[in-house]
This record gives sequence, C-alpha cells and structure tokens, in this order.
Amino acid sequence: MWEAGVFGTGWALSQHSHCFSRSLRESNVIAGQGGRGSNWAYGYHGQRGEGERGLLQRAMESVRLEAERSDCYCGTVLFHSLSGGTGAGLGARLCEKIREEFPAGHILSVSVAPHQSGESPLQHYNTLLSLAALHSSADGLLLFHNDEALSQALAVQTRGRAGPPGAPAQTSLAAMNLHISSCLGGLLLPVHSLTTASGLSLGLEPWELLRSVCPLPAAKLLHTSQACSSDATPWESLASSSLKTVPPNSPCGEPVSFHGTLPPGPHCLSPSVPSSH
Repeated sequence: MWEAGVFGTGWALSQHSHCFSRSLRESNVIAGQGGRGSNWAYGYHGQRGEGERGLLQRAMESVRLEAERSDCYCGTVLFHSLSGGTGAGLGARLCEKIREEFPAGHILSVSVAPHQSGESPLQHYNTLLSLAALHSSADGLLLFHNDEALSQALAVQTRGRAGPPGAPAQTSLAAMNLHISSCLGGLLLPVHSLTTASGLSLGLEPWELLRSVCPLPAAKLLHTSQACSSDATPWESLASSSLKTVPPNSPCGEPVSFHGTLPPGPHCLSPSVPSSH
C-alpha cells in the first residue's frame, strides 16, 4: 500500500526498473487518495463511510488473492513504519485483519521506528499505540530504528568517502533503506552454506525464525545487526550494539549479565549463552 505521494514516486521507479515492475502485480498496488494526517486513530479506524472500496478492504482482498495463489500459505511479512497514521494505524489494523482471516498463519511485522525527534509531533504516541496493537496480533516484531540506520549509512559513506578531511558526511534515504534491506537479506535470503546436493539453496524462512526465537507470547521483540567481512567492525562492537536493546533486569527484577567469548579459530564468531545471576 502507498499513499498518494509515495505511490507516485514508486510508480515512477517501476517505469525505469524492469525488476521492480516484474516483481509486483499491478493489481496489488493499492494507493489511497490521501494520508492519515499522522494520526494513529485516523489510520486505524479509517475514514467514515469508506465501505468495501476502502484502503483496508482492498488490501485484504489482495492478500486473499495472493494466499489463494500459493500452494501452502504459511504467513505474511508486513513492512511498515511506526511514525505516521498510515504506517502505524493502518498497519496495525491490517495486521489484526490478517490474523482474523488467517488464524493459523504466522505474521512477522518488520517495523521502522521514527527518529528520536523531528518527524512528527505525534510520532511517539503513534509508535506506542502501534506496538501495543501489534504485540497482540503479530507473532514477531522485527524493529529497526531510523537513527541507527542513519548512523550505519553515514559510517559506510565515511569509510568510502574521497572528499576533503573534516567535511561533514551526507547520506540519503536510499542509503538508509539499503542498510535495512541488507540486514533483512542477510537474515532471510538463501545462503551458499545451506545449498543441498540437488542445488536447492535453503534460507531461514520467517516462520522458522519465529518458531526459534519467539517461543513465548511475551517474547516478540526482535533486533538484528549486520557485519560484513569487508568491514572493519569488531565483534565486541557488534555484540555491544545488539545488547543495548536488551533490558538490564529480568522479569523478576534480578540483574542480567551477558558474556561473549571468541573461540581461537579465525572468522568463527560464536558468543556464549547469556547467563543470569
């Protein structure tokens, strides 16, 4: 789903990108005539009198058609933001409708949290309301943060920059999206190490990920980090940035400590199991 302004940009891209136009069915591209005013309630409940041609109803019809085309429907991966009324409100409502329509399927919500400040006066309210609704309907919440994506994109451009020293580095929205898509690709796309003898490359399906790391209904928040062999990112820095999102105390109120150790072999990164004291 796209808002009117975003839809125009995406459709222009599709005219110049054969891969983009081939991967999306034109009947599944749904655009509204306007946004939701950065209001979660407006996005969640929709406009009065929308009826069967409302944005939510049309989106659900496309989801049903795609589920009917598949041999075995396993679940849905929902991509949306948490700052505006469309991404936060309509995204949360769409997740609930998919849960009602396909109760046996898995739902992985890939949500992008807004910057700490500067996007919208209501962004923090929209984020909290959306996360509360998603927690009751989705099986897993994979969270990305705009501030973190921005810092990672700036770090990459700073390392490969050929400009004068001391000049401020600049990045773009495309570079931030590239970082997020790279994290998702490294997590879900097929890899060479899992290629079978028949030549079929296996990846970690989202449903296997949910069954492995979200075994309890209360444990749904996920976070992923990325490190490439060509980058000079030390393992300690990567582990430290990942552990920043972990609460310092257990549900019982006891402090939790995490210890990561490196084995002697090169390029073999394996932290020890977190221990609780």
